[in-house]
Amino acid sequence: MIRIFSTYTWVVQSFIFLLIFMVLLLLYSTRKFTYWKRKGVFNPQPIPLLGNMSDIFLMRKNLVQWICSLYASTDAPFLGFFAFDEPYLMLRCPKLIQRVLIQDFSYFADRNMASPSHDEIMKNFTFFQNNPEWKTSRTKLTPAFSSGKIKRMFHLVNNVGEDMAHYLQTKLGNIDAKEVAVEYSVSVIAKCVFGINASCFESKNSQFHRYASSLFDFTWRNTIAYILYCFKPRWVDTFRVNFFKQDSTKYFLNVFSETLQMRKMSTVRTGDFVDILRDLNESENKVVCGHAMMFFAAGFETTSNTISYTLHELCLNKCIQYKLRKEIVDNIEKYGGITYEGVQEMKYLKMCINETLRKYPVLPFLERICTKDYKVPGTDLVIDKGIPVYIPYPALHLDERYFPEPQKYIPERFLNKNFNMSGLFYMPFGEGPRNCLGERFGILSTQLALINIISRFEIEKCAVTPDPVEFSVKSFSNQSIVGLPMIVKPYEGY
Repeated sequence: MIRIFSTYTWVVQSFIFLLIFMVLLLLYSTRKFTYWKRKGVFNPQPIPLLGNMSDIFLMRKNLVQWICSLYASTDAPFLGFFAFDEPYLMLRCPKLIQRVLIQDFSYFADRNMASPSHDEIMKNFTFFQNNPEWKTSRTKLTPAFSSGKIKRMFHLVNNVGEDMAHYLQTKLGNIDAKEVAVEYSVSVIAKCVFGINASCFESKNSQFHRYASSLFDFTWRNTIAYILYCFKPRWVDTFRVNFFKQDSTKYFLNVFSETLQMRKMSTVRTGDFVDILRDLNESENKVVCGHAMMFFAAGFETTSNTISYTLHELCLNKCIQYKLRKEIVDNIEKYGGITYEGVQEMKYLKMCINETLRKYPVLPFLERICTKDYKVPGTDLVIDKGIPVYIPYPALHLDERYFPEPQKYIPERFLNKNFNMSGLFYMPFGEGPRNCLGERFGILSTQLALINIISRFEIEKCAVTPDPVEFSVKSFSNQSIVGLPMIVKPYEGY
């Protein structure tokens, strides 16, 4: 009898303890939920523990879709939301966005993203760094992306484009544009950033290709790391969370270190990023490798996405494809081949790329953190120091007020037009002092891929080409759940 009573008492005590714990957890996780109400700022109703992020954790939406749904919840110039238990501010007004990213940059010079001090490679990612480290790195790296330096890499990138064209010649018929674009992007980055031939078009099982692809694969480990870096940056160092898996980081460190050592022992210069990074005279290989990994991470997904979605739209819109091919073929004939000067004249090609970047943005948002109290002009709102500020540029790209019929692919939108004259609402590479350093290189890589394909092949939709594309909820950006299948045929006029 005593034993039964003792067991009953233990169960009751455990239940009471659990109940008290749950109540305390509930109170703790909701303690800041009146923050935006007290500020007079609209915010969708948060829920305990998750804030406004339930759609992410229940896998109902990916990050781009989630950001767009928050954007659509009000017409106000800004709104508040909660990432877990922390208050965040989202900007919707293009003029206010322009002030934050450009005019009043001194208040928003830092990112909210974690800058992992425990990771010797990742802490040298300029993207993650805050002042004063960011300013030092940016000053060193900016000359690496001058038009002259990019021009010297033209032949390296175009050689990969020609390899891709030869590969497609052996794969006539059904292809997945995303797979081809990934192989091209990995090959370009391997050649220009790591100074090696990745042989991606010869073998998908090349070691470089495997490690490169694994960096952005959907795994629960990658997903949790990404969410923590974006929304719980203080936990990153506490729990020593690495953005990339350590075996991948070590592999790229070894590859780059070997290439760098060989270059230091040689007088040969190829004009790639290895030469540029060698000239920085950094004392540690980990610092230089951090820069190289940043170039890789920044360029890989952007380039492959833009190439594949442009091809997807061209196969659905044959008139646009014919118009683009005519510009490309006429230009090649005029210059006697694919040349740097000729590429700069291909205006319609650039319009197509701009429209792809508008309709299929790569990142889900731009973000900054307020470094000192900032009074929003024309309002009573003061953004407190330490509040993260999010800019939902994918939602702006799809807002019909700025881009009529936003779901239609219309390259002519960009004909002699600057959308950002009265505020920022088109910004695929960011804006202001922290805009993307690699924009020129990314655009050139994309241009050369499309030129080499469209000048040699016709692309058509097949029975399983998605229209419209249905996006996976398991990806960080807008990735098609079925890939981007299409048919590739030789262009007889080339």
